[in-house]
Amino acid sequence: METSELAAMAVAVMTATATGAATAVGQSAGTAVADALHARLASTERGRAALATLHQAPEDPAAQDTARSVIQEEIEADPELRRQLQLHLTAPETNATGSLLITGSQVSRSSIALGPLTINNTRGGRAVIALVAALLLALVVLAVYGGTRLIMVDDSPGSSQDSSARHAVRALNASEVKRVVPDLASMPSGWVRSGFLAPSVGEENGCSSAQARFKTNNWNDGSTRTVWADFAVWSCPSAALTAKGFEETRSGVANNNKAREIFLPELGDQRSAITHYNTDLDETTAVALVRVGTVLIKLEYQPVPDDSGWTREFEQFASEVATRAQQVQNA
Repeated sequence: METSELAAMAVAVMTATATGAATAVGQSAGTAVADALHARLASTERGRAALATLHQAPEDPAAQDTARSVIQEEIEADPELRRQLQLHLTAPETNATGSLLITGSQVSRSSIALGPLTINNTRGGRAVIALVAALLLALVVLAVYGGTRLIMVDDSPGSSQDSSARHAVRALNASEVKRVVPDLASMPSGWVRSGFLAPSVGEENGCSSAQARFKTNNWNDGSTRTVWADFAVWSCPSAALTAKGFEETRSGVANNNKAREIFLPELGDQRSAITHYNTDLDETTAVALVRVGTVLIKLEYQPVPDDSGWTREFEQFASEVATRAQQVQNA
């Protein structure tokens, strides 16, 4: 089962539990799913925020989307969590006393059972049914098309389809990692190169890395204040090793002074953005972390001004490097 499908099913169960729509999930599977997710998500600030939002507004699509994104990242980073969720979410269905069996589902006046999930036949319960039904339909379509992808990539010379739709995952060598790092031509007008570290390969983990630094004196409000953008890129021998590096790096940044998570668009396989305060320099730094397959990207943007105009450029930088990381892996 794909990670995205597993995360969507988990959110459906948690939503049913939070709304009181789920009265029973086969042999306490629903409780087991909720316990496993709470134990994992409660260990990070981002996870706790997602849980709190989903608990406060379980039927809010935005809250569900956020929870799905966080849960998907945790599943990708934790094989044991994936195993537990697959075990409970694919458990055999439990028949409800006095109910009518209809093609694998059960319906009565007071409840509706879909596989391992039994839901109250209420307005809130029917909303959850719609979510689960949509997911099941997607699984059927995936099966019909071979369980690979819904949109086939046309690699023919005359195709107008962007080749970046291919999501190849492979380790990059030092020369390829250097291509992921932005060059001066890809930076906005007014930015100049401040430094570049030659690509290298770590002796302990075999991860290739490269780094570049840029600066500008053209501030958003017209003033002349130097702003720095540091790009560091790594590619490790496996996506699992890179995912571990992502979690360790994010944990380190999150422990900085006055660390606060901020919004970052959906990029790559894992992403996080955090601001923290440097008391010695009396300035705030924004850090974006993105994992794309075997590639880990770290962007440091500093100093962060009081106004919010900088966020567009910050997000643009992160998005462009993530695109480059995928394109190089696709090559």
